[in-house]
Amino acid sequence: MAEAKRQHDWHIASSVMALTAEINRDRKRRRKPFKPDDFNPYTVTRPVPVKATVEQVAHLLGAVFQPRENESPCPKSEPDPPTSNC
Repeated sequence: MAEAKRQHDWHIASSVMALTAEINRDRKRRRKPFKPDDFNPYTVTRPVPVKATVEQVAHLLGAVFQPRENESPCPKSEPDPPTSNC
């Protein structure tokens, strides 16, 4: 419960700090506006995943990627004929 109060207090304090910094921000030096998360130590930043192709990942791992040319990626199957149980 004490941890939740601490996080709540930091949320309020970081909002005030962001507002103060935004008021005094020089728009020529810093084009990006301040956010409360910039001042909150409890905010966890998650890395943005990088998009890569299979060939690029294989190259990074030192493997050789050879796509199969004669195999279709999604083979179509014919439906089974209906059977009667009479």
